[in-house]
Amino acid sequence: MTGKSGNTTSYSVEQLDAMRERGEDKTDLGMSHAEAMRRRHADAEAPRPYAGWEETIAVGLPEPKEQITLRLDRDVLRWFRTKGKGYQTLINAVLRGYYEHENPHKNP
Repeated sequence: MTGKSGNTTSYSVEQLDAMRERGEDKTDLGMSHAEAMRRRHADAEAPRPYAGWEETIAVGLPEPKEQITLRLDRDVLRWFRTKGKGYQTLINAVLRGYYEHENPHKNP
């Protein structure tokens, strides 16, 4: 599906793959992504990551979730269910946001 909003056009993954196969992976300036990246790296004024940035990345798997029984007010549960598939994940995200607000220096 192609959508256009203002100056932005969106494409599906399939459409982008087909465009690349046809050699249409060009920027608005008519250059390939590889050429755009080459020019960016050659530009002395382009922003650069700071030394050691890769040491700041924390990679890990989240802890497994625990299944519980939780009693919620019917209207609250009904509202979350109106959000569709993934409403339980949304409930968890809301609770996590509150937890992080109350415990800003704790890690999960």
